[in-house]
Amino acid sequence: MQLSDDHRIILFLLLVALLFGVFWWWNRRAGKWLADNDRAGEPADPVERASGESLPRAATRLRYSEVAFQEMVANALDDIPKEFDREWKNVAVLVSTDWPSLADRRKMNIPDDHLLLGMYSGISRTEGVRSESAPHLIVIYQPAIERLCGGDQTRIERQIRKTVLHELAHHLGMSHERMRKVGL
Repeated sequence: MQLSDDHRIILFLLLVALLFGVFWWWNRRAGKWLADNDRAGEPADPVERASGESLPRAATRLRYSEVAFQEMVANALDDIPKEFDREWKNVAVLVSTDWPSLADRRKMNIPDDHLLLGMYSGISRTEGVRSESAPHLIVIYQPAIERLCGGDQTRIERQIRKTVLHELAHHLGMSHERMRKVGL
């Protein structure tokens, strides 16, 4: 059976419409998956990734309000054993609803494909400087912890506690090797 030119054109147009429909459906599904997994705003430029000059991450839709997350951090701080109370002198703990800056990630040698959950800034207690006026700051990064733990509040609370203890260990001068041995 031989098709006329009109039938060929119609078949060709139907095939193009089918391919367009499949592409549209797949693209819509991929977009939904990216949004559900908080990856919709991430740059995918391989040149940026290879050069290490990636742009700051787009604003992330947070699962918990800043106040609710701060409450979880406050609860984690309240759960720290009392014998560490004196170690908290001049240490401020802040929650950041932003991702860590590129400068902070570079300063700490954090690869682009790793999450930075928290950061300690200050002079550790083991360096012999024990100034009452020396600032010590711990920053907890809400977007990174929520990305790691998803919406599971119990996992988030455990991770916040672990991150706070990890950063306190930096304040006390503990090495990463020692932290790994004690589970931080």
